[in-house]
Amino acid sequence: MTVIACLHAARSNIAVFEAALHALDYDDIELLHRVEEGLLTSAIDANEVTPAIAAATRQAIDELCEYADAVIVTCTTLGVVAWEADSFSRPVYRVDAMLAKAASRYHGSILVLCTAHATLEATTHLFNAFIPGDRLAVELIPRAWALFNAGDHEGYLREIAHYLQQRPECALGCIVLAQASMSGAEKYINTTLAVLTAPGVALQGAIEALA
Repeated sequence: MTVIACLHAARSNIAVFEAALHALDYDDIELLHRVEEGLLTSAIDANEVTPAIAAATRQAIDELCEYADAVIVTCTTLGVVAWEADSFSRPVYRVDAMLAKAASRYHGSILVLCTAHATLEATTHLFNAFIPGDRLAVELIPRAWALFNAGDHEGYLREIAHYLQQRPECALGCIVLAQASMSGAEKYINTTLAVLTAPGVALQGAIEALA
């Protein structure tokens, strides 16, 4: 049995990743979950991942490496720590890096959507490393995060879809929902374009890398 650990910043992402694994239909993969909500809250309050937050995130990853074959940091804000993947004893993947790599394979302009302001700068920086700036748009959905924090998960997902519906139309290669919490919004999005979500892309990438 291959064990993939997921470091989350929201407890609701456990069910999201378990559902994504079930959809991929692998019998020999088990997920191990750890939730560190306080680290994301601290990063949002500080408007950055401070050295102390980074150190605590690294410690959590180190501890997960003791029990898993690989670790996925599912929080895009805390994911900056996964840039130093070579310093860990097991493969460590940054969920938005896996999304960016997948999105870079599409032709045309790539629209990347975020809901948490604390994630916006890091996500933009990362996607710019994979996709030329003239093909990339990273946008913040302004009202969605308040719904998420209020526990209105369904309203949160619908707000993501609503943002896309009212956005001026333009030619796109694909749409990326950059945060794991946004997975599920694709069922409300009326488009023929590929909509890339973190759980499925990250799990598939990690499983293939471990094969």
